[in-house]
Amino acid sequence: MAADPKPIRKKRKQRPREPDVYYVVAIEGWDWGYSLSLNTERQAADPYHEFRHLQVRGRLLHPKGLRTERIALTFLPSRELDPETRKTQRPLGVGWLDGYGDPITGLLPLPMDALPPILQMMIGERFRFVVMHGTKFSHRRAALHGFRMVMKIDKDDLPEGVELLD
Repeated sequence: MAADPKPIRKKRKQRPREPDVYYVVAIEGWDWGYSLSLNTERQAADPYHEFRHLQVRGRLLHPKGLRTERIALTFLPSRELDPETRKTQRPLGVGWLDGYGDPITGLLPLPMDALPPILQMMIGERFRFVVMHGTKFSHRRAALHGFRMVMKIDKDDLPEGVELLD
């Protein structure tokens, strides 16, 4: 007699991924900070602790209806985003937005070598907008899948349905 056939296992249906939400910020101001100190960690890989960050303040143009339009984004240069280091990573996102207070805050890492040209563009007041895309706010938090800093926004650059009426 032949062996009983194995039962057929049904595959779970995966929930379709929700389309990304676009967060469009008009830059109203920025600040840059730098610090250098001795690294006091027990097994420090580097004897120094260096901290640089770019803070961008602005007004959220899209989406409408969040509890505030004020937003403060912090861009932190990260060695983990250097080309050789990041090849082994499997990231889930490129940053977060937190809606716990006023303003909404965001934390976004960027490659170390990207900071100098970004600062030059900020000094020259060339970058006017930050466009981010990611999940919609859930439990006052949104995961970001991408961001860009731009001088102007064309309607063609935004997905269908995103209108910037000001």
